[in-house]
Amino acid sequence: MLSPAEDYYPDHDAGRLAPIAASTVATWKAPAFLENLAVDAEGGVFVTVYSHNRVDRYDPATGATTPFAEVPAPPMGLAFDAGGALWLTGGTLYEGPGFIWRVERTGALRQWCEIPDATFMNGCTMHPDGRTLLACESASGHILAIDLREPGHWDVWLQGDQLRPIVPKYPGSNGIKIHQGWAWISVSGRRLFVRVPIHPDGSAGAIEIAAARICADDFAFGMSGSLYVTTHPEHTLVRLEPSGTRTTLAGPEQGMVGSTACAFGRAPDDEQALYVTTDGGFLIPHESGIQDAKLVRMEVGESAWPLLQRGVSKP
Repeated sequence: MLSPAEDYYPDHDAGRLAPIAASTVATWKAPAFLENLAVDAEGGVFVTVYSHNRVDRYDPATGATTPFAEVPAPPMGLAFDAGGALWLTGGTLYEGPGFIWRVERTGALRQWCEIPDATFMNGCTMHPDGRTLLACESASGHILAIDLREPGHWDVWLQGDQLRPIVPKYPGSNGIKIHQGWAWISVSGRRLFVRVPIHPDGSAGAIEIAAARICADDFAFGMSGSLYVTTHPEHTLVRLEPSGTRTTLAGPEQGMVGSTACAFGRAPDDEQALYVTTDGGFLIPHESGIQDAKLVRMEVGESAWPLLQRGVSKP
């Protein structure tokens, strides 16, 4: 029996069901596993195809999906830096080691560092200092700081009991985003969102619980401050408003089987679109069975909170 002090919430509060229109804009034939996505300054949607050791690009202007980069191990999280380079986390799930790769705009890939004990690399985001990638290692729960100036240099930026997994095979820290000077982190196996302040020197402050009883994989912030949350085993997309109100915006009928991550569009006429990747039930099948993996688009009525935010001092 677990005690309440361990901050584990087995139930999932999805709020009310209020589905919105959704369209599948790209598919990958089952079995396939889309893990994460990021959108570049021109609006191209880049997705990590874990099952195929590849990053693909979807073009909203043409509707075409093309391979962008081949990766020597399964890719997981991805994020763009201010210069347009794409950074990837990855490695074979539960085996290790973990890797960080840098991918140029041409698709040329370079291994940046190897993390020997990492068996579950996951979501990542740029630190506000612009020279550090923050990456979740879900097996330990640690948040790693990858130095983007020196290949092979990394350290543990944040660790703590509330970040560690508690359910076998479920991730601890999973997704990470920066919002108004705080790093927000989904801790999937504990059904938690936590957050930490980012100090002026770039270090992390104390962990505090921001929301509980929500099965969050990855997430994106809207300009309203609302969180759009993919729930993976729950096969839904949930909006969590600053007031605490929760609404399920999409479920299996809207293509959310195995919903893994989401990000806002950036192309003209695409800025209020939220894109969602799925694995079609690759890891946790839906009652209807394993489906094709999908990239799903839906209009949510607001645009993204800016991902790259400055203001943290540099030495």
